[in-house]
Amino acid sequence: MIFYLLGLLSYYKIRNKPVPASICLLFFGVVVIPPGTTLYLLLNKHWTFQALAFAGGLFCWTFIEYAVHRFWLHRKNNKQYHTTDHFNHHHNPGQIFTSHIKRLVIAASSLLAIWCSIFLSHYLFMPAGILSGYAVYGYTHVWLHKPWATKWLPHLQKFHMRHHCGETEKCFGVTFTWWDKLFNTSGTIERNISEKVKEVYLGNTKQKLIA
Repeated sequence: MIFYLLGLLSYYKIRNKPVPASICLLFFGVVVIPPGTTLYLLLNKHWTFQALAFAGGLFCWTFIEYAVHRFWLHRKNNKQYHTTDHFNHHHNPGQIFTSHIKRLVIAASSLLAIWCSIFLSHYLFMPAGILSGYAVYGYTHVWLHKPWATKWLPHLQKFHMRHHCGETEKCFGVTFTWWDKLFNTSGTIERNISEKVKEVYLGNTKQKLIA
């Protein structure tokens, strides 16, 4: 199955087309379910498996982030698409609609989930990893719209800037870019982004970008 799916991914790569949702989901299931089941059976054996379960949760989050961003937030056939917070964020990149309080609540919830995983049930490590990935995403997205990210997160900021500035149907990953590369949505053109557009992206002006 995995070789068949790799063949399909290669086909879309050769045709220079994004991999459709059904194949993305099937590939993720094939990659995650067998090792996930094995981990479930081994979780109470040694702390190594607990660490792997947490890392597996973080890995799962990277796909959730990609899939939600690409297939849910960019549903152009949604009649309410032009009224969504995500659409408005594309028009005014400096305005991020997730509040500081919500990000703090998510971060605190992830720490609580880790505590519960350690002291109550080891089977919570994978959900704790997913929740922790969500918390990291919340802050990373804000950071990528800050000027200092040019120095500390240059690759991620440039990738996310391309998503905002002309390649809105590409570059969906925020914390990681590997799913875009695998599913052929990372774009093929290195865009030269003007200083004026960078100012809009960073929220220094209120001029709108194309969504």
